[in-house]
Amino acid sequence: MKDKTILNIITLIGVGGWAIFFRKGPVKDWLLVYLFKATITTLIDIPIAKKKLVQYPKRYFPGSYDTNIIFDYVIFPLVCVLYSQLTNKMKGIKTLLFVFILSVPMTIIEELLERKTGLVKYSNKWSWLHTLIYLTITFWSSRIFISLIRLLDQIKSKEGNNHFLVNDSRNGSNLEDTQTILHIKY
Repeated sequence: MKDKTILNIITLIGVGGWAIFFRKGPVKDWLLVYLFKATITTLIDIPIAKKKLVQYPKRYFPGSYDTNIIFDYVIFPLVCVLYSQLTNKMKGIKTLLFVFILSVPMTIIEELLERKTGLVKYSNKWSWLHTLIYLTITFWSSRIFISLIRLLDQIKSKEGNNHFLVNDSRNGSNLEDTQTILHIKY
């Protein structure tokens, strides 16, 4: 199969993934994970590509991007959304280990693409192990990110329900007679 055909198929799978992964659950959370993952991938992948540790000889917009934008902005963030969905209710070691169900196959696919196509080329300083570590750590970072967002959301919700009672001392009344409720908004 030609490299461009493989790239087009991967693109169609990615676009189709939007319809599948964003139709259930807390869509706001999945969108945050998606955007976080795309940002992290960009920040990491651009220097890797600039140093030519990993190159993408066949890619969309080669004059504008050194990275594979379909992987960075569609496939990898979508798989991360899938990881977040599948581990949404998991805790502890299960969440840490579950990542390998996704990062190992992704590493194998990239290794096959590197060996059999012109879509990915590793330098002598890069190997499949680097890819596996990169994928795994970024999956974990996105899981930590959405967990922190949910925690902050819970804290904000609890604080939003708290009211502070203040003595209205201007007219000499006590707290039982006249109360002013202050709402703190963030």
